[in-house]
Amino acid sequence: MRRLSLFAGMLAMCLSAGALSAQSTSAQQPASKPTMKQSSSVNVTQDTAKAASAKASMSARHAAWTKDQIKEAQEGLGKAGLYKGKATGVMNADTRAALRSYQKKNHLPVTGRLSDSVLVKLKSA
Repeated sequence: MRRLSLFAGMLAMCLSAGALSAQSTSAQQPASKPTMKQSSSVNVTQDTAKAASAKASMSARHAAWTKDQIKEAQEGLGKAGLYKGKATGVMNADTRAALRSYQKKNHLPVTGRLSDSVLVKLKSA
């Protein structure tokens, strides 16, 4: 029993001495301020990561629709009298403008983007 008490006391002393040592070390060393170079490199890295993420999401958004699906949407928009160009299967500014007009006309959220529900409605038109 005495050995256990002695061991517990020694362990407590070692732990408290280690904590005091850590406190005194951190109190003596002032916190270093980041230099302008360090700060700007962090911002550049974050900006680059954001740009890469935005680019990936943009390409993923455009890759969601096949050329045939976009062509079907353009044909439906043409039947509705909203798309004047040839159905090429390429999502361009004219297609987005026609989609916005269609969405507004049919009381849908006006995004100018193709969605499953819009495509189904355009196919049936």
